[in-house]
Amino acid sequence: MHRTLALTILLLATAGYSYTFRPEALRAHMRFLADDLLEGRGTGTRGYRIAAEYVAAQFEGAGLAPGAGSSYFQTVPFLKTVVSPESTVTLTPDSGSPVTLRFGDAFVTYGDPLNASKNIEAGVVLVGFGVTAPELKVDDYAGVDVRGKIVAFFTGAPKQFPDSLRAHYSSSLGKIENAAAHGAIGAIVITTAEEAARAPWDRVVRGSKIGSMHWLESDGSPHAVRKELSSGVALGLKGTEMFLAAAGKSLADLTAQLDSQKVKAVPLPLRASVNLISAHEKVNSDNVVGVVRGSDPVLRDQYVVYSSHLDHIGITEAVDGDAINNGALDNASGIAATIEIAKAFAALPKAPRRSIIFLATTAEEKGLKGADFFANNPTVPIDQIVANINIDEILMIVPTKDIVVWGIETSDLGQTARKVAREMGLEISPDPYPEEVVFVRSDQYPFVKRGVPALFAGIGTKGVDPAVDVEKLQRRWFVTRYHAPKDDLDQPIDYPTGAKFTEFNYRLGLEVANRTAPPAWTPGNFFGEKFARKK
Repeated sequence: MHRTLALTILLLATAGYSYTFRPEALRAHMRFLADDLLEGRGTGTRGYRIAAEYVAAQFEGAGLAPGAGSSYFQTVPFLKTVVSPESTVTLTPDSGSPVTLRFGDAFVTYGDPLNASKNIEAGVVLVGFGVTAPELKVDDYAGVDVRGKIVAFFTGAPKQFPDSLRAHYSSSLGKIENAAAHGAIGAIVITTAEEAARAPWDRVVRGSKIGSMHWLESDGSPHAVRKELSSGVALGLKGTEMFLAAAGKSLADLTAQLDSQKVKAVPLPLRASVNLISAHEKVNSDNVVGVVRGSDPVLRDQYVVYSSHLDHIGITEAVDGDAINNGALDNASGIAATIEIAKAFAALPKAPRRSIIFLATTAEEKGLKGADFFANNPTVPIDQIVANINIDEILMIVPTKDIVVWGIETSDLGQTARKVAREMGLEISPDPYPEEVVFVRSDQYPFVKRGVPALFAGIGTKGVDPAVDVEKLQRRWFVTRYHAPKDDLDQPIDYPTGAKFTEFNYRLGLEVANRTAPPAWTPGNFFGEKFARKK
């Protein structure tokens, strides 16, 4: 063997690149995690607990140390809220007869976590997207007083916003907080035809019926719930049209005004009465945490966190006779990749310089709640967590040759991602679905909000076979299989693509764990400016 080639192989092996990520290993983990016996891994259920035990056993077997003190389990206390279908919304125009909207037909809600019975009656003010973005000199509340009122706002954020800001300001939780800060006592979320087409109404209704969860603070109060505005409702397309008709407005006209950013905040000529009936239950569910200790005497006290959500949505109303939402790609795939990456790190002849935390989260499908609990109650000091790499929903439907990296522009982790992709012969493509605001919809975002630079990579849309329209297949998947029982192992799955994607995430983390300087936010980046920890 040529001496230079031999030295290169030795260096790669020492760096850890010689680990083989086998498609069969991903399939084996997914076969167990997505089996009907686990009943969709709903947060707080027996099926989820079995899945958590499986991941903990894999971590222990690979040689990872427990990451939550002496345990692999970080218990998260939740308050579960399930709304009664008897809940209603009644609209009373200034001139005309009252119109009553029914739960599941015209609107959905996740109930009120603070009240078993909650009735709000007030005038309604339309506030566009409900966004206040000083960075862009946009304030949808300009010129109106919403104190003591119910605000109505559209889903999403202006298309003209840069993708990262559009994602941040699309957050429903952020909009509710903004409404409460302006003095509103209730919120009605309305939709456009375009937004409604992306989320089939029957799927939205099924999801709302399984309830919401909020993790509990040490005093027993639900985290991030404001007593002055503790609940809201979301209207489907039918409900939106009924609402706007009662207010004398046209959805088509308002949609055109949204696209041109010409919607002005305005009181509507109607009052709304929102009557919510909710049941509450305390539930515990675990994050699973394992650690590979670093080898550098100084850097080992810094941590790179791999996160991936273990939960799915469990059992819902049946679709075509099947009620179990197996969550094969969302997200047994990401957990399978995380387990294999953990094994690769544990098998290194010399541990990386920094320590690595492997975090399988609960309640991601409830609004990133398990990751949010960890980020606010970390098992190591938060200022020692230098980076987060999140793995969620590996859409390995057909062979592809590119990836999408959300957050690539936010920190110098993006430079590392480009380097690894280049070395692996992978292209990095721009976000094909900016309207999905992905960066705020998975477990990297709670870390970002605590000032931790983070990346979330996904499968791209460039097929190895150029005749295959990958984007069309992915969009069809989101409509027909996402959060539905058809996300199981009977669907087409290209495991070799998943294995290559897993290797990318491993090599990315290895580079970050071994570099001397911790990752840094890109100067002037919105997320760094807003959330970076002050030194």
